[in-house]
Amino acid sequence: CDEINLDNTPKDSSITRSTFTHAQKMRAAATFGFGRVHGLGMQVWHQSEITGNWVGNPSVSETLSCYMLSLRRRKVCGSFACHSAFLRLICSQTQKGETATSARAISSDLLKRLYDFNTQPELQEQYSYGPTPRNGFKNPTDWAGPRARLLLNLGYAIAFCGLLRVDELLKIQIHDIHPEQIDGRTKLTLHLPMRKTSQFGGM
Repeated sequence: CDEINLDNTPKDSSITRSTFTHAQKMRAAATFGFGRVHGLGMQVWHQSEITGNWVGNPSVSETLSCYMLSLRRRKVCGSFACHSAFLRLICSQTQKGETATSARAISSDLLKRLYDFNTQPELQEQYSYGPTPRNGFKNPTDWAGPRARLLLNLGYAIAFCGLLRVDELLKIQIHDIHPEQIDGRTKLTLHLPMRKTSQFGGM
């Protein structure tokens, strides 16, 4: 999950790293293994003042807890609420080999407000892209045209309905979406390119 190897050498940017969620699962598995399988319990890993030996669960050490906090700050830095921050997150982390992770849950109310904002009449005008000055005031809402806004709205809706993470959403390609005409209305059928298991069973 980290940007360095076990021998302290930097990982190549072409290597895709696991998410912070994956790191949490690894730590949970280690905590269970040390605590239940090896019978070390859930006590914090520390050096005994009596025997001088190290006792407790190594996965619950203060050093590892600090590392996990540091790892979270480095990996989980995005938000679904801000388009421009979301795009910067995808671009920067993809270049570094990171898997993008969202730090904020999205709700149906937030989706509605996002849709209402992006469908305002003044934001539907097509314009040609060109160089912009590096200095000076920039309108934070002037970052994309109507097509990019609609595409992101679709992505947010799919992620919300399908309980997808950002990295799972980015794996969807055009051939995974199948439009159908039913009673004069267009229906979109999405075939996920990955396994998505429901927490209540089934797929």
